[in-house]
Amino acid sequence: MSDISSINNAKEASTKRQTFELRKLSSEREVEIRKAQEKSVKEVAQVKKDYELELQKEKTQAEVKLSKVRNSYNKKIEEETNRFEKLLGDLKQEQADRVADTKMSHEEQVQNQQDKHKEYLDKATQKYEQELTKLET
Repeated sequence: MSDISSINNAKEASTKRQTFELRKLSSEREVEIRKAQEKSVKEVAQVKKDYELELQKEKTQAEVKLSKVRNSYNKKIEEETNRFEKLLGDLKQEQADRVADTKMSHEEQVQNQQDKHKEYLDKATQKYEQELTKLET
């Protein structure tokens, strides 16, 4: 029986040793897992921070580009407005010159017509007076 008891004791010692080793390995694995998890959390935090920095950088660059485009368009709009105003001013002046020329031309035509009418009336009056003098004589 002492053999059985020594076998049982050996089995029990082996079982305890195995249990101890399993607990030790389990504990080591938990530590490794915890370290890996903490490392992963730190890496995720760093990636998130890098992403946010890159995103902010991109936003800033986009705002700068947008500002440049707006300034460029505003400058073009101002140039086109100035050009339009100059063209409009030129057209108004040209129209005013045409109106003045037309008015002057019409005034000349009216004056010429009046001069012709006066000349005609003067000739007709002279002719009438000549005829009247002929009749009286």
